Amino acid sequence: MNKSFLLLIPVLLAGCGGTRVIDTTDQRAVAGMAHVMELEHRDWTDTADMMVKSMLDSGAFRRIENPVIAMGPMINDTKQRFDTDILVRKIRSDLVNSGRAQMATNFTGEDTTSDAMRAQRGNVEFDAATIAARGTLVAPNMSLSGKMIQRNLHVPGTTFTRSQERVEYYLQLVLTDLRTGLSVWEEERQIVKQGRNAPRW
Repeated sequence: MNKSFLLLIPVLLAGCGGTRVIDTTDQRAVAGMAHVMELEHRDWTDTADMMVKSMLDSGAFRRIENPVIAMGPMINDTKQRFDTDILVRKIRSDLVNSGRAQMATNFTGEDTTSDAMRAQRGNVEFDAATIAARGTLVAPNMSLSGKMIQRNLHVPGTTFTRSQERVEYYLQLVLTDLRTGLSVWEEERQIVKQGRNAPRW
């Protein structure tokens, strides 16, 4: 047997399996994802970008001095199980990094470090001047909450085509002024996919 062929066998076997990293910015690498009926990376990213732009352009943050946002409930009412932080974290980071708003992480218990630090008051092992004084925590003046909804529709086939399903995803967000309890910005974005094997309960 040809020695060069024997040397080529491990390379061929390696190419038949294993794990590869997908570059989501490479159109060829993600071309197959266009046929995925579930929500995927680009769905979250594109939707978050559009919602943040809408929020910033709406003027909602100009009506409230020093906007500080607390996260309200984010309900996943789709037929898929996933952590809603997939969408929320992208929106939050874009808002904070825009310099137009801040997030009150201590208020909703997301970060307990502030409480842990304040619990050290009177501990002689800490320099008292480095412990936050009383009355320094900032309360939120806005809240961001939302819901994710999924709707499956049957699309009848024709003489030459098989029937398919259309999946409509609705991603809804509401920004509320906590002083008045009034909504200052709302947005609903749709993601529509059509194919087969739609997500079900």
